[in-house]
Amino acid sequence: MPDDMPAGCWLRLRYRMALCRSAARPVIHFDIGSEEMQTAMGAALFGTGEWVGPVPGQPRHVRIVLPPGLPITGFSLTSCEALSFREVLTLAGRRSFWRAVAAGGLKLLGRTSDAIGLVEEVLNATPLSRYHEWRTGSERELDPGGVDAGDANEEEAPHIRAVVHVPGGDSRNLLSATLASLRRQSYRNWSLVLVGEAMAPAGERPWVCIGAAEDAERLWDGLEATDIVLPILAGDIVPEHAMAALASFAVSCPDASLFYADEDSIGAGERYFAPELKPDWSPILHSARAYVGRAVYFRRRILDGQGVISSADFMRPSTWDGLFLRARGPVGHLRRVLLTKAGEAQGGTNRVAVSSRVPEEGLHATATLIVPTRDRADLLAVCLASLEKTSPRDFELVIVDNGSEQPAALELLDRARERPGVRVLGAPGPFNFASLCNQGAALAQGRVLVFLNNDTETIRSDWLSRLVGWAVQPDVGAVGPKLTYGSGRVQHAGLVLGLGGYAAHIDVGAGATDEGYLGRLSVPHEVSAVTGACLVVEKCKFDAVGGFDESKYPIELGDVDLCLRLAQRGWKSVFTPDSVLIHRESATRGKAGNARRYAWERQNFMSDWKDLVADDPYFHPALSLAAPRTSLDR
Repeated sequence: MPDDMPAGCWLRLRYRMALCRSAARPVIHFDIGSEEMQTAMGAALFGTGEWVGPVPGQPRHVRIVLPPGLPITGFSLTSCEALSFREVLTLAGRRSFWRAVAAGGLKLLGRTSDAIGLVEEVLNATPLSRYHEWRTGSERELDPGGVDAGDANEEEAPHIRAVVHVPGGDSRNLLSATLASLRRQSYRNWSLVLVGEAMAPAGERPWVCIGAAEDAERLWDGLEATDIVLPILAGDIVPEHAMAALASFAVSCPDASLFYADEDSIGAGERYFAPELKPDWSPILHSARAYVGRAVYFRRRILDGQGVISSADFMRPSTWDGLFLRARGPVGHLRRVLLTKAGEAQGGTNRVAVSSRVPEEGLHATATLIVPTRDRADLLAVCLASLEKTSPRDFELVIVDNGSEQPAALELLDRARERPGVRVLGAPGPFNFASLCNQGAALAQGRVLVFLNNDTETIRSDWLSRLVGWAVQPDVGAVGPKLTYGSGRVQHAGLVLGLGGYAAHIDVGAGATDEGYLGRLSVPHEVSAVTGACLVVEKCKFDAVGGFDESKYPIELGDVDLCLRLAQRGWKSVFTPDSVLIHRESATRGKAGNARRYAWERQNFMSDWKDLVADDPYFHPALSLAAPRTSLDR
């Protein structure tokens, strides 16, 4: 690192990371005296990475912290430059001229924070449509004597059985490409089985050909319980580090019998496309849309007792999906592209139909709706009127009034008091969203709590039952719906840890019919957090973690903190698009005037959750934390 970094400078870091490890983000720490600030870097998915970002203040010390489990030899800093804002604008202009011009204009207008944010997005986010350029620009050759040196003893690591399915017809060229990629593997403790037509692979190690109709148990005959079966279709390509990465990962996850990795496709002109950079194990997502794909791996012990099945049937991806759907133990996600499919249609495959299933248990559980409010009768009136359409109407409503003074608001609250099942709780004083919610929850008589902003509007009559059905599941904590702006564009579809530096909504502004990356906007799935604008949770779970933290997070980030504390107790957060509400974001109190308090709450958040901020399990570490729409990192 440079010894003398002037205030306001930027850093440009280039580095290499081990390919034979599951990808994760390094973190750069800045010691600026009384506090330490951190920023997550990219995961260098194909071996090389680059990070460009501002240096906060004038730090006394700068250091890079490697992901857990990555040895010091698995990371190499190849260059470090200190840049001025003008030099950074020049770099940004090469990627997006007009956005760089806009950033320069914001800087001249004194909107420095906005200018910095725009430049960071330009420099550290690449559209998914430019995946080929992104991949080829960051690839490097395997360096087994250096950063890619393996630490697994092949005699102690699992044996890997590559099982290649050869379909009928002229498959010789497809098979040749697959075998050539297997031949290049740096890991040597593996064997080969072909399923289908007997086509002798010239020059290969000993191999076995099994007929499509033969018993699938022959595919893993002779393997130990912890050995790995790697199914692959003729035509698929695996990189030379694939088996080494899989063996190392399997050793680190001895209790897991099911694994999956990331994948992409290659088409005309040898261009890569359709990257499937997957979240960590998400059974709700997989049950709705089979996202684990074709880069899957099984220990032999999980394959025993699967019943009589032919080899050809076992080699169907739908069979693999079923094994994951029935998973009862831990499932490992190796965050690395270890499979490239030949010429598949843009967008990849989803072999399980999109599901709008709502868990049956608790569909009609009694709920308490808690609506904090202050003045703005126009917003509250719309919210309350929309709630009248809810069916079934088996809920109570607690309106928490934070000292309304406007006559129209007071009149509306008086009318609300007269309605059955409605209570108005007076809670004057400084605005503290967490405290208002907790006061409402203390009065709640329902099994399920629904925290609802007064600037929301329900659309469908079944919005509540669809949320409650998820919230009462034993392993579910907080549940959030899809929130849209009045235009129908997405405002909330789950939050990503580390996005924007702390936590933020992903895919803001996506169209109403946009399915999202890997279909995330169209099916229920696990997320790290959901927004407090509409957050549903069982009262017993809410009480178990002590509710919202009023002292650390009176306004911002309290919803994220609540979700993370629920997760610590084993209750996951779920986003479901089957319930949709309109949200007029921050319409009641606005967005201005809270910068100082927000900075203090961000400091608390980083103190409490800094280790999670760099590694959201449901957001791949090769995806950008600098852009509001899903993009590639750098």
